[in-house]
Amino acid sequence: MRGSADFSRNNLDLLRLILASVVALFHVYALSGLAAFSGFEKYLSPHFAVRSFFVISGLLIYRSYARSSSFRSYIEKRVRRIYPAYFTVIVVAALALVTLSTLPPLQYFGTGFWKYLGANLLFLNFLAPSLPGVFATNSLSAVNGALWTLKIEVVFYLFVPIIYYLCSRFGTKKTLAGIFFLSCLWKYGFALLDSLHGSGTLDAMDDPRSIYAKLDVQFPAQLVYFIAGILLYLYFDKLKFHFRSIACIMAVLFLIDHFWGKENLDVLWITGLVFVFGFWRYFGNFAKYGDFSYGVYIVHWPILQTLIALGLGRLNPAIFLTVALTLIALAAILLWKLVESRFLASSSHYREGSPKASAKSRS
Repeated sequence: MRGSADFSRNNLDLLRLILASVVALFHVYALSGLAAFSGFEKYLSPHFAVRSFFVISGLLIYRSYARSSSFRSYIEKRVRRIYPAYFTVIVVAALALVTLSTLPPLQYFGTGFWKYLGANLLFLNFLAPSLPGVFATNSLSAVNGALWTLKIEVVFYLFVPIIYYLCSRFGTKKTLAGIFFLSCLWKYGFALLDSLHGSGTLDAMDDPRSIYAKLDVQFPAQLVYFIAGILLYLYFDKLKFHFRSIACIMAVLFLIDHFWGKENLDVLWITGLVFVFGFWRYFGNFAKYGDFSYGVYIVHWPILQTLIALGLGRLNPAIFLTVALTLIALAAILLWKLVESRFLASSSHYREGSPKASAKSRS
């Protein structure tokens, strides 16, 4: 029925898993360079996936803050959700990869090791992306290049209370419109400067990028997508009556942007896609199985790099892909079961949606 969508019955967990899988598959080709996987680069877009993540974050994180009893409660929930798994992946990789380093252990556990550990545990991955002597023969030596988005996500978390205060002080429409405009000014301004003076690419894996291209993908620019997610949350009760119209507009904007817009309209159709996929039809309680999307996102890169360093990609592309996807899936499941789920707040919908919680509620 029109307008029957319920915010609590959504497909966002499933969507995030699909998006994380898109990023992982894209990096299968980007890191290995194997021609057998060139279709991943052609048909899968990590930019689309990451920007969709930011829209979903705006929608859910702003809601989380609005429903939190205090700032402390809000921060605690955010730390519990992302940091234990993040800490585990950083530390385990730093310790385990000594086995692949070209340096002896005494040299490996030197200044470079501690610099990597300190910078990455603080989300400053760009300061020390590599470990001493690790992945030196790979096309990229970065241990986990996918983590660059996490520092932006953390800044979003810290910025939400400021947005909330400004909305209450100056009005929601004026505040969000102002932030959206300034973010667009930053994003498209630096994109223009890059097209005039830089490399003309926004590829986060392209090392020779100009300073303009690097600034174009950082925090102020990504606010465009985060604010779009906030708007979905604030106007959900009005938008839910117009799924078909939004879907049609989204499709038209995508075609225009794909053939002529060069991603200048992506915030519009990505936001529409998140809303339509997330809420139009309910596919079931995916949360009861857990949330493996975060695990897939933060473990796939070091697993792929390790398999490439071991030479598995050169032996057989099919075996390489099968082993890689299996290991990524297993690592994500274990990370959820052993780390992520254990640190969740008692109010988390993952706890409420788990089979054990459901059994308790029925008893």
